[in-house]
Amino acid sequence: MVSKKKSDMEIKFIYNSSQIKEREAYGYAKSLDQHYINAIDLDKEFLTERQWAELAKKLNVKVKDLIDQNNDYYQDVLQDKDFDEHDLLRLMKDHPQIIKTPIIDSAKFARFIKSPYDFNEMDMAFEEIQNHLANKGESDD
Repeated sequence: MVSKKKSDMEIKFIYNSSQIKEREAYGYAKSLDQHYINAIDLDKEFLTERQWAELAKKLNVKVKDLIDQNNDYYQDVLQDKDFDEHDLLRLMKDHPQIIKTPIIDSAKFARFIKSPYDFNEMDMAFEEIQNHLANKGESDD
């Protein structure tokens, strides 16, 4: 039961540390009380094609919607080309700078972070989950 509660409170924070705003958002993520932050820095680590596909599904978006069309590499090299989903997943793995980040992924939901201040709203949502889990644990006795 303890590990389930911990996994319900874990947040995967997917970001690119070469971007100042994303480092700032990571700072806000780390300030979330009573949450375990599993940071995935795409500047140093990568996700597999399958992980990206699963994340797109969880975000309820198409794989192409994970691409940051404002990214320099995208605009200079990829913009007017037609890619199928498999090609996009491979590009994301090989060129993570084209991915729209930061993204949070928790047991209950995933979402793009548009502003570091999104975490205020998110902290309240996680508090609600934590209260639900605590109440569920009491009723199981």
